[in-house]
Amino acid sequence: MNLSRFCAAAPLLFAPLMVFAEQAPVIAIDVGHYRENPGAISARGIPEFEFNAALARSIGEALASAGTRPLPIGADGNMVHLHARARAARAGGASFFLAVHHDSAQPHFLEPWEWQGVPRQYTDRFSGFSLFVSRKNPKLEASLRCASRIGAALIMQGLQPTPHHAETIRGESKPWADRENGVYYYDNLVVLKMAAMPAVLLEAGVIINRREEELLQTPEMRATIAKAVQRGLSECGATR
Repeated sequence: MNLSRFCAAAPLLFAPLMVFAEQAPVIAIDVGHYRENPGAISARGIPEFEFNAALARSIGEALASAGTRPLPIGADGNMVHLHARARAARAGGASFFLAVHHDSAQPHFLEPWEWQGVPRQYTDRFSGFSLFVSRKNPKLEASLRCASRIGAALIMQGLQPTPHHAETIRGESKPWADRENGVYYYDNLVVLKMAAMPAVLLEAGVIINRREEELLQTPEMRATIAKAVQRGLSECGATR
């Protein structure tokens, strides 16, 4: 795959394009969900896909500034099939796969409220980031190492992991892989288990939380998260 042509076809993610050394590592940045199925809906009615695309752009810029080649996956919002994402990463020569998402909560926690005259749902009970790896990924050790380093870097930036995915309730009950750094096992996530390279899914924050939703929309917070991701990937060796 020609990376420059791929990036040019997805201007919402990386602009301007940069020239990289031929040996520069390639990091696939998967924009979670797609326009027809945009994921969670925030407390103020914004689709998760919009949060994912904006943060993926910031992460791509941070990686590019450090000399790593970002490979956008699903940036145009039209990539429907999950298996195609892992295939695109492999075809693009990626050595690492990062899926970018934003979090919600189980339906029974949601409460009604009104925003700009429209009925919405929210819960302020949960906040924070989480990271996921799959034990079915062929590069589990490297996946977990990088997830832990990303989590540690986010904590160094003042962010905190959310423990709510470990609660023993329907839809959660995810086992911890590294509790201190906010990493869970989620073995059957398709994009993680099908990736041929180390793979991590980042839930950057809880958009159904009204305050966290607002923070996650700011360029400053996106830059903070992107910087931490870049640092974590550098420290775990993914960008070397």
